[in-house]
Amino acid sequence: MSEQRLTVITGAARGIGETTSRRFSKGGDKVVIGDVLDDAGADTVASIEAGGGNAAYYPLDVTDEDSVNGFVEQIERDHGPIDVFINNAGIMQDGLTIEELPMEEHDRVWDVDYRGVYLCCRAIVPRMKERKRGVIGNVASMFGIAPYMVTAYSPAKTAVISLTEILAAECGPHNVRVNSVSPGYVHTPMMQGRFDTGIRSKERMERDSALGAMTEMLDVAEAFWFLCSDKAKAITGVNLPVDCGVLVANSYNAFPR
Repeated sequence: MSEQRLTVITGAARGIGETTSRRFSKGGDKVVIGDVLDDAGADTVASIEAGGGNAAYYPLDVTDEDSVNGFVEQIERDHGPIDVFINNAGIMQDGLTIEELPMEEHDRVWDVDYRGVYLCCRAIVPRMKERKRGVIGNVASMFGIAPYMVTAYSPAKTAVISLTEILAAECGPHNVRVNSVSPGYVHTPMMQGRFDTGIRSKERMERDSALGAMTEMLDVAEAFWFLCSDKAKAITGVNLPVDCGVLVANSYNAFPR
């Protein structure tokens, strides 16, 4: 592996992806951001470089196979082999029943949240296999572990977890590791906006967790930093919940007393 790793993070212009980009840059990696938000992506790169980091932005639409393949090819042509690839790009959905959720919204969620991850893995896996090295990290969700009323998002994230396990077994003989992180209720700027308008309750989310807190964006970034490091060289095929204990608290508190 080169002295400075090359890490690619999709959907990293804002939110969890942006925070993860900053964490990997702080750790010494050269970071490439892929996103559809050109201005925000450029601003994030400028901010990272202003802080002494090394970063670049490339436009990427994870739902478009040509865009994904061209993205990976161009990065490796410009910067060399990709060492770490984190599939962070994703969208949420409103809490709707199966008859309430329009099929167009369902299909859009699956295009981004599952098919986008699949296309990116399909583009980078053969390159990492050939080099006999590399790490892939996928953003899943606690919604993919337990049932929530997000009838497209939750199954899509379950599929991401399954894909992670399959690819870990497939890529392991080639010295390529694949893991996923499942965030819980994350305190993002978008979520804060929902708190401010009264759509969601921060107090309720905190109360639903074992630790009485919400997951912060940096918590997710730190999880990926560990899983993509040599300290986790024996870890592949795992899905790590980073949820302040929401999953365990829900089951524990539901026990009839």
